[in-house]
Amino acid sequence: MTDDDPSLENDPSLLDEGEFDAVDEDAFVPEGVSPDIDPAAVMAEAAMERMHRQAYWHQHSKQLFAFLFANCCFFASAFAAWGRSGYNEDGSQVALDPSLLFTGLDTIRGSFIFALALYGFWTAVFNIWHAQMKVWPYMLGGILGLWVGLQGIMQGIGGEQWERSKLYLSDHVESKTLMDDMLTPLGTIAPGYWLCAFGGFIVVWVIVMGLVKGQQSSKTAATADSGGGSKRRRR
Repeated sequence: MTDDDPSLENDPSLLDEGEFDAVDEDAFVPEGVSPDIDPAAVMAEAAMERMHRQAYWHQHSKQLFAFLFANCCFFASAFAAWGRSGYNEDGSQVALDPSLLFTGLDTIRGSFIFALALYGFWTAVFNIWHAQMKVWPYMLGGILGLWVGLQGIMQGIGGEQWERSKLYLSDHVESKTLMDDMLTPLGTIAPGYWLCAFGGFIVVWVIVMGLVKGQQSSKTAATADSGGGSKRRRR
């Protein structure tokens, strides 16, 4: 191989020192990325974003987990029974009849609650990852949950099956306890209603507490600003 070999024409080892530095810099710049980007600045920005996400997580972790648990209640309520067998007029228990059992997915409101619960799980992931607080799926689920749950519970308390369960305790249970007197009538209410109401109460509680906390923080900030302004005037 001679010096006139064309394969050695662009060999960086045969270039001048300044030309070699220029070729070397361009070789390590990825295609489509500007060479003016400072890697240190990019790393600092990523670190700041990670710190911001961690601070947001520590500050709002309780609210996020409360919404997530309420969403789990809504999700489970769609598969739980919204109707069930009860007691006869004489207080005897009715044999399990599948025709009397139905779940939330058999109703329109239950289907909407189930759809919102699915979207609520997706929203929870993005709330955590992007350090945000989107609550509208949980608010709609809470409204529907309270509507369905409280309606079912209020219709069950003092209703026909409620009174028949008490008759069952007095005529068919010899050694009943105070716990039996409390839980047996409550057992006549379908579990789907309890889950809907419980999830709705969690959502309302978290939102109300968040509003109260925000109002207190605003008052504290206003007091601090007024105190700082009075000190500056005194000086």
